[in-house]
Amino acid sequence: MSGASSTAQVEVLKENSKKCSEKRKENCSIEQTALVEECVDLVEELSLTVGTKLEEDGEMEEDGGEELETKLEEDGEMEEDEGEELENLLLHGYKSDLKWSMKDYRPPKYTYVRYRVPSAIREEVLQSNRVRRVISMLGKETGRSKDQLDAEATAILEEMGHEFSMTILRFIGGLIRKIFKQIITDVTVHTDGIKELRKLSSQKPLLLIPTHRSYLDFILVTWLLYSYDIKTPVIAAGQDFMFMKGVGALLRRCGAYFIRRSFGKDKLYWALFTEYTQTHIINGDAPVEFFIEGTRSRTGKSLQPKFGMLTIALEPFFDARVSDVAICPITLSYEKTVEENLHVREMMGIPKPKESTTGLIKARAILDNNYGHIHVKAGQIISVYETAVGKVDRKVRALVPRAVIPSVHPHERTFVNELAYRVLLEQQANAVVFPCSVMAAVLLKHIKSKVWSLQLYKAEQELIWTCDLLIKLGCNLLWNKNQTNMDHVIRMLSPVVYCEGDHIIVHKNPPTALHLSNSVFKQCNSLISLGRRRNEFMHNVIHVAMLAKILFHPKSKERTLEQYKRLRDILQYEFVFMPDSAAVDFEKTTKQLKDLNLITFNENVFKFADKDVKDFLVSLIDPFLITYMDSWQFCISYMPRTLQHSQSLKSLCMRIQTYISVLYCEPYLYGESINLNVIENSILVLAKLSLVSLDKGKSQVYCVDPFMFSNTIREFALTIHPLPAKL
Repeated sequence: MSGASSTAQVEVLKENSKKCSEKRKENCSIEQTALVEECVDLVEELSLTVGTKLEEDGEMEEDGGEELETKLEEDGEMEEDEGEELENLLLHGYKSDLKWSMKDYRPPKYTYVRYRVPSAIREEVLQSNRVRRVISMLGKETGRSKDQLDAEATAILEEMGHEFSMTILRFIGGLIRKIFKQIITDVTVHTDGIKELRKLSSQKPLLLIPTHRSYLDFILVTWLLYSYDIKTPVIAAGQDFMFMKGVGALLRRCGAYFIRRSFGKDKLYWALFTEYTQTHIINGDAPVEFFIEGTRSRTGKSLQPKFGMLTIALEPFFDARVSDVAICPITLSYEKTVEENLHVREMMGIPKPKESTTGLIKARAILDNNYGHIHVKAGQIISVYETAVGKVDRKVRALVPRAVIPSVHPHERTFVNELAYRVLLEQQANAVVFPCSVMAAVLLKHIKSKVWSLQLYKAEQELIWTCDLLIKLGCNLLWNKNQTNMDHVIRMLSPVVYCEGDHIIVHKNPPTALHLSNSVFKQCNSLISLGRRRNEFMHNVIHVAMLAKILFHPKSKERTLEQYKRLRDILQYEFVFMPDSAAVDFEKTTKQLKDLNLITFNENVFKFADKDVKDFLVSLIDPFLITYMDSWQFCISYMPRTLQHSQSLKSLCMRIQTYISVLYCEPYLYGESINLNVIENSILVLAKLSLVSLDKGKSQVYCVDPFMFSNTIREFALTIHPLPAKL
């Protein structure tokens, strides 16, 4: 397709946008008209930017579709025997982005849906029993008039609510599709789960819970549903985006409703937010989308689940206002995220730049890069009704008078917690691992020995060996053994990795670290970046890696299980473990290793049989354990021991980071050693073990039991630096 054709499409898009604006002016208020005009202006600006870029670089040739269709075969497909149907989302439907955006979109309607415009939804929320009761209660407590509280509630709903517009969604969808064709190789969708999701969308209210690694996550989910004729969702989004001029308005018109990052004990806000979310579920206006992790994961690993949003979403089921709710975990696997450099900076303690439209426009430089593959998989859909059998007694709520706002019962809270972990583990099980992540682990293993470069041939052989091992251990690896593309792998790891002659080299001072004055931090920029990539498959190997570390020397089964549970408790904030399943996971992992002949079990003694495998697995977990040890050693010596001398958690973590960076004067230390996320997790564990006191606001932390703390460090040291001992 030529640059002239692209320009024509952009002109058509602009003309249609203006017609849409003029048509809406006839029926909109002055405020709504201004909002639409702001949206159209931004569409035009972004369209011109993309159009100019495509003219400069030349758009995809007419046969580009065929090239994209064969790209999966070139770079290695998922195994065919999995029996799953895969499709490239970039090629789904019309090749023309304009035709695709204007396609005949007919999603199945929820059986019991009652059509409501956004303003009607807000009015129903305002008049709901919950909100009226809270307003009445606040009037008595504060002495404020009903009119004042009604005005405040109306303002909150105006700030929070979405203003969904199918017209704006179509235009933005076409623009996003064009941009993705420029920067993404392909977006592979496992269509089996999508077909099941479409089937259920007319039968049950839907909760869509994607992984959260990038700002692109909610864009991808909406694009996916629009492409396959499923009702696009309303999205619970952080209020940060609302203040982006133009962008906030566009997101609101695409279904986003904005919630404050924290609203503490604001009873009115709680009531409005709860009722606004629940009314979409009860009425079935649209699927509700939110992130179980609460915020983006900067580390490449899943964050611990947050239970608040899921509890609110399931309350209509507990109250028997809906008969069932379908939960769909969605896994979005990126070969390379567009915000990777920002994530690395944040992990080192450099503040995140505030979201702004100006920053978004400046970020158009991403159009010069390629971010490889994206895999999307809708996991097994969870029926809340079926899962709740024998766990939730809904008759308990029937005994609560209607005039009383029901509270969450303990058995309901336990059920929600278990369900949240199940969703998160389902997301992890469906994650796809790319060869560049495996290559990152290989390079970090050599850097541990102060080797910062490898011959390409040796690197490729180690990559093949490691990929074979990870597949045996259960990783969903997108890799073809006979078609290893090292050039592509290196590109996906740039700029921290580059090729010079016949060597692959890790940059000690990458371009992304030029702003850093501390030489240790410059070096760690590359290490944290590679560590973030390695973390993308750590959920697959964490259990076997813990056993490899424990079985540095042979141990009895009882001693092995004891230390496995201890390590699991210590790493509970670093990795996601299903609560109260340590014994089950231990038996499952030891059986897996025995079946692979990686460990032996004779006379009640476990022994690791393959030294190479053991060394590799230990290299994956050591950075976390060593950082924890260094952090704790600082705490036992320098942490305040009284409330009067306490300090904030953030301040303490910064002090530990400085201490470790000075401690390691050698040319190497682990990237995790100055990763504030890992350091903070090490302190949270101490609070969980009641060795330090940490208030809910994380503003006061101090050591409460130095003696027990010392004993814990001593036991931990023996676990990570084991000495030969009697079994």
